[in-house]
Amino acid sequence: MNIPQLFHTLTTHHPYNFQTQTINRILNREDTLLRAPTGSGKTETAIAPFLFAKSLKLDFPNKLIYVVPLRTLANSLRQRVEKMVANWESVYPLERKLVVTLQTGENPEEPRFEGDIIFCTIDQMLSSFLNIPYSVGRGSGNVNCGAIFASYLVFDELHLLDPDRSFTTVLKVLQQIKGISPFLLMTATLTDELAAKIKEIIEDS
Repeated sequence: MNIPQLFHTLTTHHPYNFQTQTINRILNREDTLLRAPTGSGKTETAIAPFLFAKSLKLDFPNKLIYVVPLRTLANSLRQRVEKMVANWESVYPLERKLVVTLQTGENPEEPRFEGDIIFCTIDQMLSSFLNIPYSVGRGSGNVNCGAIFASYLVFDELHLLDPDRSFTTVLKVLQQIKGISPFLLMTATLTDELAAKIKEIIEDS
């Protein structure tokens, strides 16, 4: 598989080394922490392995859940990725078009996480994981939790999470899904202390 060539098809840009390495790790189901500046192409790096796996029929989760701290970020990323997916499918048509959805408090269009690529806020993801989703009845909570375990998970802008609350809960989620769901954690800035906590989970086999 020629990752640089596929990445160029997806984005019209040649990948940086960190992008090729990250994509390769995720396709090999190696959990990864990516620290790179804002505007360096982290989103494209996160989406690429999912699209490559779909088109090349690789053994990889059928859903991507992309988790962000802010509703506005979820909205803008969803629009960007819809265009990216459409461009990709014009070159690599799939058996059916991928569905890109949004699940936030203001836009609860995806209460059961049924899309192919789902953008959601951290509160929606954590409540679903804890089997108490805001968005569906209590009896359906395990559906969302099951979807999370069966997905490739991306956590973006980690540095914006409250270190003592959301961040701590995310770490507990990562401990639960490690070895089941591949995950990519992305941040522009993160203290060495928090990065060390994440690496401890990633490297603890």
